Amino acid sequence: MTPDRVELEFVRPFDFPPAIVFDALVDPDLIGGWLAHAVVEPRVGGSYDLVWLTSSSFPPTHGTITLFDEPHALSVESDNRGRFQFLLEPSPGGTRGTSTLLTTRVGVSIDSAFVPRAAADWQSSLDQLDALLRGHPVDWDHWDRDRSGAWREYLGAAGGR
Repeated sequence: MTPDRVELEFVRPFDFPPAIVFDALVDPDLIGGWLAHAVVEPRVGGSYDLVWLTSSSFPPTHGTITLFDEPHALSVESDNRGRFQFLLEPSPGGTRGTSTLLTTRVGVSIDSAFVPRAAADWQSSLDQLDALLRGHPVDWDHWDRDRSGAWREYLGAAGGR
């Protein structure tokens, strides 16, 4: 069976300026608080390697940064998670005077049966990014207890089981 090319898009407001949100996308210590253990070389052509902390069965992801426009945009091409791109747009308001509208675009070739899982993964990760920015990084040892319920809700909403 040939995988389908799937394009997903998620738009989320964050109550922080783009520079703060962008840091959480490129700083390995911050990435570890919401997405995965990371090794990042923050420049075009640099590595964006991730070791997933919620699933020991998923292999590490090796990526290359293809767009690095601080604090406006980041794009990564990866070996097993496709392309993921973050676009940050400043908005008035927020507790610091400026907030961010983050658009996350994911392009991946996967079997259609796995699209709900990919959508749930990204939605849940964006929740985790928001929590990190508010001072609550993921406790990976207790991810199942603390966060799997929200992930399952996203999976159901995307049509998965």
